[in-house]
This record gives sequence, C-alpha cells and structure tokens, in this order.
Amino acid sequence: MSQQYVEPGSYRNPSDDAWWRRALDATGATMQLRAFEQDGREVNWSDAVMNASAAAAMGLRGNNNERWANLPSGPLGNLSDGFAQRLAEEYIENGRMGYHIDNTEFLPNVRMHMARGDIDRTLETAATSIVTSADPGEHGERWHHPDPDLVSDVRNAMSRQLLDGRYADGQVAGSEAVADENFAYRLGYATADAGVKAVNAGIAARPDKELARTVEQALGAQAAPRVAAAGERTDGAGARAASGGAAAAASASAVKETGAAPLTR
Repeated sequence: MSQQYVEPGSYRNPSDDAWWRRALDATGATMQLRAFEQDGREVNWSDAVMNASAAAAMGLRGNNNERWANLPSGPLGNLSDGFAQRLAEEYIENGRMGYHIDNTEFLPNVRMHMARGDIDRTLETAATSIVTSADPGEHGERWHHPDPDLVSDVRNAMSRQLLDGRYADGQVAGSEAVADENFAYRLGYATADAGVKAVNAGIAARPDKELARTVEQALGAQAAPRVAAAGERTDGAGARAASGGAAAAASASAVKETGAAPLTR
C-alpha cells in the first residue's frame, strides 16, 4: 500500500482522489499552455499530463528545466509509475527482456522517451513500445517497423482511458491489483492496461489463425485486471467500447479507428 500523507494546507492531500483530479488537470493545462506559447501547438490533455508525469517520475522537474518549471508541486510522477507497473507485469516476466518497456525499480526507457520527446507524441511513443514488445516481428527481431494502425489503436485506447478516468470515481481509474494506491497511480495503471488490451485485440484479429489462437489462449489464461465502466463524461470526448479479453477479436474491426485525429479534451 502506498504511503498516505497530507502536505501543508487544509485540502492539500495527495491521498484524496479529488486533490488528484485538480492536480492532474493543472498539470495537463500547464504543459498545454507551454506548447502553445512555444510554437502554437494544440496538445491534447492526455499527452500533456503523461509527459509531465514521466518527467516528474524521472526527477527532471527539479533540475530547473524551463520545460517543466511551472508544474504543480507534489508526487506527479505517480501517474507514470502506475503506467510502468502494468507494462512490467505484462512484458517483463519469465526471463523475457523488454527492450523498450518500463520497470518499477529503475528509471526506464519508456518514461525517458515520454518525458524528453515531443509532448504531442507522448502516448504514441508509449504505444509504439507496447506494440513492438507484444509483436516483435516475424523473426523476433529487436527493431522493426510496427503496424501504424495498431500503434494508433493502442494510442487512442490509452488516451480514451485517461480522459474517462480523469473525472470518474476511484474504481474507474484503477483495478483490484492496485486498489490501495493513490488516484494517479491507479489511473496510470489502467491507462497502460487499456493499451495492452488494445494491442492484444489487434493481434488476435489478424488473419493468421495460429497467432490468433495463441493470443486468445494468453488472454484467457491471464485475464486483465478489472476496470469498471466510465461514469458520466464532462469533457465531451467521444467514447468507444473498450477492447480486451477473448471477445476482443470479434469486435476489434468494428471499433478500429484509422486516420482519425487523436482524442482531445
């Protein structure tokens, strides 16, 4: 269980979901404003908040770097930490090395690239890592060009989960595996889980029946942590049925979005 604490101030309590919603909103807005002032870019909230959290998790916020100078204080890196835990559970096990995938003990590649890369490509960077780890190419090569449509599906699934969990109750933004963690950690965990489900569904839907059967068996044997349905939305972003589990193969083509602009606030 994560340590619970209250910082000075009547309502400054990072163990409270309501505090986290406001802190993450301010974090995303700060990064969006910086990108716009810098070169007029319209960066969506999902990319902005994950970029900032990755930077905080790596300790970059305290280096007087202008890019993150105005971020709110507090444990903002917890969003990225939860994200990293879910990827480590999925891709770093049984002696398998994750070439791009995060872990929870060392400052890893996924967070580094998310923090230091372009803000508006933060989730795309993470999605590319997920796709190349889940689908390492025909001969298992380390470097290859991942399916851009699958990367887009994974990226959009994670963006949607961030937006859905942004205003939802605590159960929506997490799972039983991290039920005792704070809101940001649970939200990060659920975001990575949405990406894992999306890539598994995309692979299972391919014409390669043998590969599809393998993925179906894996999905059945390792059920993803439960994430409750999102509550009422207030930001107007479009909703799309979440993919995951054995049923994902049948429905993936119906929900696939190609050529669409990333989800925005």
